[in-house]
Amino acid sequence: MSTPTGPADNEQPAAIGPGQGSGADSKQWPEPLYALAGVGDLVAEQIRKFAANAPEISERFQRNAATLPEDLRSLPRELRTLAADLPSYAAGLQSKAREVNGESVKRNVETAQTRAQDVYRTLVERGEQAVKTQ
Repeated sequence: MSTPTGPADNEQPAAIGPGQGSGADSKQWPEPLYALAGVGDLVAEQIRKFAANAPEISERFQRNAATLPEDLRSLPRELRTLAADLPSYAAGLQSKAREVNGESVKRNVETAQTRAQDVYRTLVERGEQAVKTQ
């Protein structure tokens, strides 16, 4: 079993810092770091929205708290109704599962993959902007 020895004398370690890119369209940092910055920026935006809506959320909570005792009393009846409907719901799911074919599953996976790539690209772009404004 060989042991890691590190870079050879003539080998340079991979550069991952500011100013390490070359060319007009190269990025200063690796894309995953920009995506992470984009996530952080998105979280900060959502926290600001939440804080701005705090009075409304508190008011809605107070209204809902007033109806909570009645909602809790009706819960067992609603659960019994749901439990009674489960067999027909399960039968419907079985029927739908029989209708699914491989091509539709493949299309759905491809669509999900495209969406994930789009979200990633959007986060990278958002992260680049967030880093530029700092």
